[in-house]
Amino acid sequence: MMHIEQTLDGKQLPRHLKMFRDEDSGRVELRYWRFQPILLFLIPFMAVWSGGSIFGCYVLPFLKRGSHPVDYVPFIFGIPFLVISVVIWCGILMMLFGTRKLVLEHGRGVYSAKLLGIGRKRQFDLRGDTEISDSGEERKPSFLISMPIASNPFVRKIRVKNGYRSEIVCAFWDDDAIDFALEMLKRYRA
Repeated sequence: MMHIEQTLDGKQLPRHLKMFRDEDSGRVELRYWRFQPILLFLIPFMAVWSGGSIFGCYVLPFLKRGSHPVDYVPFIFGIPFLVISVVIWCGILMMLFGTRKLVLEHGRGVYSAKLLGIGRKRQFDLRGDTEISDSGEERKPSFLISMPIASNPFVRKIRVKNGYRSEIVCAFWDDDAIDFALEMLKRYRA
């Protein structure tokens, strides 16, 4: 049976991290959630931007048509606005309601980032020859956030490497949470 723990070896868990432990199997689950301050800007901006663009491209032509046939040019023009709106709203929902979990058992681990069961799951082995590294040493402040996470040196993350296979886990977590997850990964390495 899983139960929640607040401390590990007398140390308090990081603020945005919850740890569930199953004593019978030795399984540990770390769940991370943190309110992202960018949401204070994104939600009102997207409400105005997507609402205005969808209203202007899809609703307004029907309201203005009168006895004239509907002009389809605004519908075609609005497709990129609609696609971008859906993608950004999905990102906002992930920041609000998404789960990021690191599940560790002796010899293996699973990292998942999901929203309503949809998302990515990465499985990896934790053998004795597994390299577990922190990207914290190479991190510097920069505006290059749009680079892919795996190659972006400015996003702190943990890299788990088994021979030729490498997985990125815990990207965008707080520094304290990454330090704790790094310690747990090294502890559960077989």
